[in-house]
Amino acid sequence: MLPPTNSWLAPAVFAPADRPVFTGTLSVRLRADGLGLGLPQPQAAAGVLMGAHPDHVQLGLPADDYVLERVDELSGTFAYRQGGKTTGRVTMAEGWPYVAYAAVTAQSVELPASAVAADGGATAEIGGTTYRFVTDGSLSGTTLDLTEGGSLVVYAEPAGASDADKAALLAGAVPLRATDVAYAVEDGRASTTFTYDTGGTPTVLASLPHQAVTTDGDPLDVTVPSVHGDLRLTTGSEATFAVAAEEPVLELDLANLDDAERARVVEQLRADLASVRFDARDSYYAGKQLQRASQLYRLAAGLGLTDEASALKEKMVGELDQWFDPEGCATRAERCFAYDATLHGLVGMEPSYGSDEFNDHHFHYGHMLYALGVLAADDPGLVERFGAVADAVAHDIAAPEQTGAFPQRRSFDDWWGHSWASGTAPFGDGNNQESSSEAVNAWSGLTLWADAAGDEVMAEQARWLLANETATALEYWVAPELPEEYGHSSVGIGWQGKRDFATFFDADPSAVVGIQLIPMSPTHAAYLAREPEAVQAMVDAAVPDGEPAGRPLVDYVIMAQALTDPGRAAAMLDRLPAEQVDNGNSLAYLTAFVLGQD
Repeated sequence: MLPPTNSWLAPAVFAPADRPVFTGTLSVRLRADGLGLGLPQPQAAAGVLMGAHPDHVQLGLPADDYVLERVDELSGTFAYRQGGKTTGRVTMAEGWPYVAYAAVTAQSVELPASAVAADGGATAEIGGTTYRFVTDGSLSGTTLDLTEGGSLVVYAEPAGASDADKAALLAGAVPLRATDVAYAVEDGRASTTFTYDTGGTPTVLASLPHQAVTTDGDPLDVTVPSVHGDLRLTTGSEATFAVAAEEPVLELDLANLDDAERARVVEQLRADLASVRFDARDSYYAGKQLQRASQLYRLAAGLGLTDEASALKEKMVGELDQWFDPEGCATRAERCFAYDATLHGLVGMEPSYGSDEFNDHHFHYGHMLYALGVLAADDPGLVERFGAVADAVAHDIAAPEQTGAFPQRRSFDDWWGHSWASGTAPFGDGNNQESSSEAVNAWSGLTLWADAAGDEVMAEQARWLLANETATALEYWVAPELPEEYGHSSVGIGWQGKRDFATFFDADPSAVVGIQLIPMSPTHAAYLAREPEAVQAMVDAAVPDGEPAGRPLVDYVIMAQALTDPGRAAAMLDRLPAEQVDNGNSLAYLTAFVLGQD
């Protein structure tokens, strides 16, 4: 088992003691001598939708510490120990509305003070929620005696559950052995199947709003509230759903440019090409510089500037020679990748934004893979030249299977359908992701690289990742359903237990919106154009007066405006100070993007 960085379990593994983990339904706070769990109740205020962990149910266990013992695609098991000897195991899973405890030794477990005997074990009313304790042990007051191998399964009974719903939840309260995820991309759909191994006994599964699931069971009539919307419940042990397949889009459509506009773009392009430089030392800004150059490269090629495109390619290859040199970190401390044998992954040197703690790897490396994929698509020699390190970079963020060097799909959460950005997640609201658009970009770049390298397994997985990340970017960041009290139409940071109209770097609404647009490749334009009302609402929040000057990341906001009102975007472009163009963008690409939307 490799360390589960960037996962839903990270807070309980790496973070300071007693940080909760969120399963999608319940939240659970592990402690050395037990655990607390509860059903979060969403509450909205201006700019925040909070589903904080409630320490409703306190279980006292015969233990003095715990350690992660097992992890698979959707579940994890923590061993509780006393004096170094395992006394019991707690298993949780995403999309599974239960927490299961298995006794390794004969023992007593302390239930909450309000627990009373009931069918299957006990029940307790805490914080306005009914919790059920299903067990094969014997109850004396609030003390549960378990024999060796005995079990306890805890869940919250959703408000409004019918007698049939209650019976289904009670019957589904069985121990969980393991989970599995299968996927396929075919016929324009990316399908996902979750399997929960309960030894053949049907359980109950929860699904997110974007998951229109079919199961091997029946739907319940009750839902579970969450900050991401009401979660549907169904019986069964297998759930399948599909989202629209996506493909990377490389070229801007320049067919609408008239002669004057084309001349304007060419003039600016030549100026930007002359000023291309690669001076960033860290993996994030170096990645942005490379992707910026790849957009200029495609633009030059599309406008027939063959010599200029060739010259730029040569510069890009020189920078890639630095980053993708297998021995780079043996001779320098920057522009290279080093392997972390503790967390089992690659760290771009110099680190930035906590990348040495495995933050944001898919953002950083996605930009690089995108640039390399663009160049290698028609130059197989670059695959041979850079393949060893590029493949390792790709596996760092999205290994199709766990290996001795890398965990499976480090950055991506199969159940949530999107990535998590924090490596160790030392927060009270679970893991988080800020830039949904850079996550989409990561899988777009991975697809380009896998195609160029002829890696069919990675390419299919990359398309599955791209499809799901795109679907969830729209569902939970760009065009989410939010309560009126939230006061905004989009999300800046998505957490497991919270949604914020905010960023980690700037509170200006233009930054909150812009970080969901960067780097605004043609791929981004394609999916954002499907939600014109949501995109316009984002633009209105970012530049309510239509004036771009002084607003962070506003160049990307202008590009979003071009998707809904090209004329207004062109006017904003004319008033944009050149120094406000982001370092991952260029005035030539920005101009071509905006004018090409007419």
